[in-house]
Amino acid sequence: MFELLSSSMDKAVIFLGALGYAGVFWASFLDRLTVFLTPAEIVLPAFGILVSQGKFSFWLVMIWVTAGNFLGNLGLYFIFFKGGRLFLEKYGKYFLITKHELNHLDKWFAKYGDKIVFWGYFIPSSGRSIVPIPAGISRMNLSKFSLYTFLGSMPLNFLYVYVGIRAGGNLDKIFSFLEKFNYVFVIVLVVLIIWYVYRHRTKKHLSHE
Repeated sequence: MFELLSSSMDKAVIFLGALGYAGVFWASFLDRLTVFLTPAEIVLPAFGILVSQGKFSFWLVMIWVTAGNFLGNLGLYFIFFKGGRLFLEKYGKYFLITKHELNHLDKWFAKYGDKIVFWGYFIPSSGRSIVPIPAGISRMNLSKFSLYTFLGSMPLNFLYVYVGIRAGGNLDKIFSFLEKFNYVFVIVLVVLIIWYVYRHRTKKHLSHE
């Protein structure tokens, strides 16, 4: 697995270095729009490696990464805003998704949409790429979606690029960090789920007293 990721990272560095800043934009755009085809865990550290080699400017990389990510997220949002709900209302039963669940999604986004979008971009791997999908299906307000997409995307983008800069060409350091980050995220997620379930049950118990 590590050898495969290392080979992918090496190829990404060579390919993106040849494309220049246009490659930064399009790779970041496709990372969001295509969900699984251009994983940020490879693309963003590759930009950092190129910065450490003096081939790219850090701030120009961040500007183009931010622009590409934002427009890619916006594109995915509009695709599911326009057609996602109609598709699921017609064919959702084949994916075990009912109108009741769609209405439940609407209620969640009406109440917690800003938090779901903002914190959703902290999910590692391709998980954060799907954030615009439920936002589009629930037809979340565009201004709110845009604001929290911009704010939520920045920290992890910065972190991944910075890891590439610090690690330079040392791929062991990059993948070691990503592995630890994924473990920490899973632990935090489990703790939050337990806290939510406990809080929900406590409130329910008190309401019956």
